[in-house]
Amino acid sequence: MLRMLAFFALAIAIIATPFALGTTSTAQAAKAASKVCKHKLMSGKIKTWTCGATQPCCASELLGYYTCGSKELGCL
Repeated sequence: MLRMLAFFALAIAIIATPFALGTTSTAQAAKAASKVCKHKLMSGKIKTWTCGATQPCCASELLGYYTCGSKELGCL
């Protein structure tokens, strides 16, 4: 009975190890693949949003338009 419990605990530890290690690397990869865009409004407040690392930050205060552009078209 004790051997069965030890085998079961070892099997769970082996199965759970990749999941525990994978969450930190995916979080770091997601953080590296994005950037924070900031635009100061005329009122003095700062508008922030998140874009991809290769996307330009697009802002038009007149239209209330704050978004991410594309690599090919820019902020069209």
